[in-house]
Amino acid sequence: MNECLNRSGTGHPMRHLTIYLLFLFLIAADPVRGEAIKNENTPKYIVIHICALSTHHMKTEMEAGNLPNLEATFRDHGMIESAITYMPSKTPNVITNIRRGIPVEKSRALSWSWVHGETGESASSMSVLIEMIRSVSRTADLNGFYGVPGPHLLSGIALSNLPELLDEYHVLEFYWFAVDTFGHFFGEENFLRKLRQFDRQFGKLMRRLDKDVNVIIYSDHGMVFEEGVQIEDELKTTLGDMLTAVSYPNLYIDDSARAEGTARTILEDTPVDFTFFRSGEDRVTGFHDHGMVTFRKTDGRFYYSYEGEDPFGYFALGYQGEGLTSDEWLYLTYDMKYPATPVSIYSYFLNPTSGEILMLFDESKFSRTGYSRKGNHGGFTYRDMTVPIFLRGPDLEHMYDRETLWLQDLFLEIDDVPFGHTPARDDHYLGWWYNPENNLNTMQVSISPYYRWRIGTEFGIGRPFDIDNYYFWAKFDLIRGFLTRFWIGAGVDAARQDIRPYVFLRHDLRYRKLTARSTLSTAGNHRFALEYRLASLLSIQLVNFNSAGLRLHL
Repeated sequence: MNECLNRSGTGHPMRHLTIYLLFLFLIAADPVRGEAIKNENTPKYIVIHICALSTHHMKTEMEAGNLPNLEATFRDHGMIESAITYMPSKTPNVITNIRRGIPVEKSRALSWSWVHGETGESASSMSVLIEMIRSVSRTADLNGFYGVPGPHLLSGIALSNLPELLDEYHVLEFYWFAVDTFGHFFGEENFLRKLRQFDRQFGKLMRRLDKDVNVIIYSDHGMVFEEGVQIEDELKTTLGDMLTAVSYPNLYIDDSARAEGTARTILEDTPVDFTFFRSGEDRVTGFHDHGMVTFRKTDGRFYYSYEGEDPFGYFALGYQGEGLTSDEWLYLTYDMKYPATPVSIYSYFLNPTSGEILMLFDESKFSRTGYSRKGNHGGFTYRDMTVPIFLRGPDLEHMYDRETLWLQDLFLEIDDVPFGHTPARDDHYLGWWYNPENNLNTMQVSISPYYRWRIGTEFGIGRPFDIDNYYFWAKFDLIRGFLTRFWIGAGVDAARQDIRPYVFLRHDLRYRKLTARSTLSTAGNHRFALEYRLASLLSIQLVNFNSAGLRLHL
């Protein structure tokens, strides 16, 4: 190889290079590899997570005609209006668990921080964020950035790239966080504006999507906007050294034996409306201003009783104190103000990272923090817990008639959604471009032996068919989102008698069929290129605004 590089101006290396390029091209054109990568019979899924959309807001906006694309897309397909989300109704609790159908009892992220009651292990907001990011597909890692005010303008552009990416992936997961972010920071009107913006962008997506693609949209929780209470600061003052940690609605104290007395103190001395604690091996007790409630579980059935007033209205509905399964509680109460509360709260306390006390506001209050200035979630009324699910596609028809569902069961009910699927490799390609200023043709061959990896070579041919220089390189895909892709690579730059190693960074920015590529290299051969995909196998490209050519994809 070195001998060939050192004689790069002669005819011999040209023959060697021709053989080498032919070898690479034959690998790229291997039809068996192509068939192994693409299975046309594999169902395609687009899964969209809308953060903070409750059934309450969805129905209000849809009845007002403000969500025409969601209504038109799913009216005659699947619309589960009353799915019940995880307790507590927090984003990490849903995202880290829903793909695998992990129940709340085994959740690793009940809220934005937690303490393990048995081991003392704890998690900060940063560690929970990392856990949440690790739970999603790598193409969705940058979706959180699109939820930030300002960069949120990119979310619609990113969403529009999904039809093109379905050529590579069986499942695409998209997280629309702007609804949640704007609700927290700016209040209900801005929250609704971002929801309507999603509807417009979703309509544009559906007009370009094949009908056989399965589309799933779900929400993780709702949002409450009325009265904000800085409860975490107030609890630190009220409980003092007894308090170990607090992340609404979870509260951790230094001695679980003091849970009952602490629960009463919180109810009496703070604006909290309900407090719950584990009062026995199979019992959870709750306090409110007008009495006490008890949840028990025996032989897989949940029992509810109360003293004073029945705050949830279950007995007025016809419940008589009998044991019900979790699904029976769901079907009895899914459209009530407090949906399936005995199951949700009892199951929460089975998690070893649950707080000694669960403190909850009623529907008109929220926990106000520096981040959640105008609205928040985490409560247990229908405003927080009842969320919609939208379904459309040939592999989802069996769920069209469902009225309600435990959100944690969504992908267990659908079954075999190939989350985590990645292509076996990226495209191989053969590229060429011509610079009329110096009469230079540049040829490039790249193969992808594995997904996220590329190796290739590039050489320039002047007159009379001499090779001016050529490069050998390999690169690795560090980050891939719906809009961008970042590569890092290294190679050898060979020109006449000189051989120089170099490293480079490349950024791909994509919008539908147009891709802009920027490369920075220690060899000095920086490059900017525009590529437009004419067909699945062919693109045109403009390089450094002085050269034009074609690229063949395989």
